[in-house]
Amino acid sequence: MDQKKRNGSQNSGKVIIFLAFIFLISMSLTVSGHQSDVETIYLEIRNSSPLYDVQETVVIFQNEGMTLVATLVTPKGLKNPPIVITLHGFTQDRFHKEIPNTGGEHFYPRLSRKFAELGIATLRVDFRGTGDSDGDYTMTTFSTQISDVLAAVEYVRTNLKYTVNTNSIGLLGIDQGGLVTCAAASQDKRIDTAVLWSSVVSPAFTYGSMLTLDSIRNGVMLPDGGTLCLPIYVGGIYQGDIELGKGFFQEVFTVDPRASILDYKGPLMYIAGKVDSLVFPQPIAAQSLLENHDGEEKLILLPGDHEFDSDNGCEQFDDAVYWSAAWFIKTLKIQNK
Repeated sequence: MDQKKRNGSQNSGKVIIFLAFIFLISMSLTVSGHQSDVETIYLEIRNSSPLYDVQETVVIFQNEGMTLVATLVTPKGLKNPPIVITLHGFTQDRFHKEIPNTGGEHFYPRLSRKFAELGIATLRVDFRGTGDSDGDYTMTTFSTQISDVLAAVEYVRTNLKYTVNTNSIGLLGIDQGGLVTCAAASQDKRIDTAVLWSSVVSPAFTYGSMLTLDSIRNGVMLPDGGTLCLPIYVGGIYQGDIELGKGFFQEVFTVDPRASILDYKGPLMYIAGKVDSLVFPQPIAAQSLLENHDGEEKLILLPGDHEFDSDNGCEQFDDAVYWSAAWFIKTLKIQNK
């Protein structure tokens, strides 16, 4: 058999394996005539071997005069995988920090790799003013990030129709990215499902504890176009400084994810860390958001912190990844033809 035929045979074999995998989840794991619960799917995939090799490409798209940069990660050889757009947190970018004991792998790339190995594509976006995208962080507001997410959805729908299933789009947001996810999902009906990691629920409370209420008060009183450099504290420990514009401070009081989620009826999972020192107290914070959501939902409470103890290794972080993947397998449309 020549190399081309051998590669084609291998790819066909992988597609058959994936279809069999999804069939087993949706059929043999059915309970009382309904699709199996997410716990069962999680157990199936938690210790499974990778189904696919991974390929990634840097892509760019435009929004409101800004060039935005993202990384598209896909399962190699799989046609029409569902896609999840990942939204990073406050002061982060599409890579974020290195996780210890992973051979140098970073936070969001590890998530994307594991999703792709299970047959789920991701688009990791740098919001304007972060990472490789245009601008600087002083232009950041919740509204600018919501706009960037909606532009990313449009990019997927118009530019990736031959790469992914553009009728099967999920969002995964962590921290501030979770707040943005709530708003974007409520505004765009093309978003089928969502997962929140340690999502901001009460902006005034979270940013008041992190930036101090006095700093937020001073920020609101800035002149139009003004900025303020101020320290960040997590659990009372100084983390560094950040410069923010007046618009950010104003929206701390005008954008409410608990109000946004009222208009989103799709499936929603919230994954929380029990000892989260930024979005707290948990699980009360997560429950207060889910109480305003009318639709299929699930709360997962892990024993760790805001980023699932990823400063110390990947065990809890991977748990969050697999719970999320299980949710997307359950709630996204799988179309492999």
